[in-house]
Amino acid sequence: MKSLKTKALEWINSLYDQHSINDKEKVLLDCSLFFILEGFADEPTTYIKPTHEGLEFGYEGTKWHGHTPSPFMFKKHILIWEDIEVLNKEEQQEAILNLFMKTINSRKRQYRQCQTCGEKVAIEHRFDKDTCHGCDSEYFGVVY
Repeated sequence: MKSLKTKALEWINSLYDQHSINDKEKVLLDCSLFFILEGFADEPTTYIKPTHEGLEFGYEGTKWHGHTPSPFMFKKHILIWEDIEVLNKEEQQEAILNLFMKTINSRKRQYRQCQTCGEKVAIEHRFDKDTCHGCDSEYFGVVY
C-alpha cells in the first residue's frame, strides 16, 4: 500500500500535467482541486486552490450556525506566485508537497476517537474532546 505522502505527490504531479498548476497564466483560478484522505476516518477532503495571489491549501469542514451545519473551506496556507516562479519544477513540487502535507497533517490532528463509539471524529462533530455529537445525543440527551 502506498503511503499518503506518495499518493499526494502522485496527485500533485498529475496536477502539473492536467492543469499546469505552476503557471499563473494557464491555471484555472478559483477552481479548487480536491484530494480525499481515503481510508482515514470519514475520509476528509483537502484541497489546493489556485487564486490570483497564489496556491491556497486547505480542507473542507463544517461550520455551525446555531444548530445548523454548513460546509466551509478552511484555508491553512498559501504559496504566492512570486515564490513559485523562482523555483524549478522539482523545487516547486517539493514546496507544494510540503505545504500540502502540513495541511493534511493539520486536519488529521483535529480528529479524536470518541470514548463511546470508538469512531474518529472531526473537531466540529464533537461535543467535547472525547465525545461525538451522535453519542452525546444518544447517551446524554443533548439535542443538536
